[in-house]
Amino acid sequence: MEYRFRFLRYRFISYFVSLLLVLGSLFLLYYKGLNLGLDFTGGRVIELRFEKKPGTGDLRRAIKEAGIESFLVQETKEGTYIVKVREGESYQAVKDAVKKFGKYELVREERIGGVISEELREKAVLAILTALGGILLYLAFRFQPVWGVGALLALVHDVLIVLGAYSLTYREVNLEVVSALLIVAGYSVADTVVIFDRIRENLRLRKTLPLEEVMDISINQTLSRTIMTSLTTFVTAFTLFILGGYALSNIMFAFVVGVVVGTFSSVFVASSFVLDMGRFIRLRREESQEETA
Repeated sequence: MEYRFRFLRYRFISYFVSLLLVLGSLFLLYYKGLNLGLDFTGGRVIELRFEKKPGTGDLRRAIKEAGIESFLVQETKEGTYIVKVREGESYQAVKDAVKKFGKYELVREERIGGVISEELREKAVLAILTALGGILLYLAFRFQPVWGVGALLALVHDVLIVLGAYSLTYREVNLEVVSALLIVAGYSVADTVVIFDRIRENLRLRKTLPLEEVMDISINQTLSRTIMTSLTTFVTAFTLFILGGYALSNIMFAFVVGVVVGTFSSVFVASSFVLDMGRFIRLRREESQEETA
């Protein structure tokens, strides 16, 4: 035996797991929605300079204790703090919350209106669609159309589940998270392309073997690379998720979930789809030939 584990033997179990996760994500996105951040909803931005600088964590904790749910605190290199509060939150409550840290100066105050937020939403959607379109063109050029569809299916599978995780935990989705989603999509495709390349190479070398067996051999041959890459990425992302603070933790959450589902989809979803769809197309072609004969 040239391979130790027959992954595709369990593809119907993987189909069930994937379908469950995707439907669960769609359910959450439809009924619960996403906790869209200031970038997409509009709100206020204030910059504060304190006589005695508080810690970023203390400032964030004070604002949260004041009942503000959607906000972001950032420290600048000039020593000031930028506080972003989503539309609908009590702006006065933020001012009252920061008084406990002593005297402060209001450096600037801006309002992000609905028009700007709508434009940002449109640009975010356009960025995602453009990235997906570029990936689809690349896959269609490099592989057969069915293989490209399989990789794209795995990509959409990963992004939907990550969005479902954000909806489930009600973490804030802002432009930084959208950027993280695009990186997760690229990571998913890169992992899938490595496996597909090995499958294509083995198909030329092992022409007498069934496609399923060639795929299992190829997945096992790339398994050590997949595990090492995914494990190191996951450990790094998880460490930053735990220790990186609120803003970085929110972004790293996409990587933590994305690496896990991306590895799963590259091994099971993409290859399984190519195998079963290839068999279906071949069967339809044979039936068509029999009818014409």
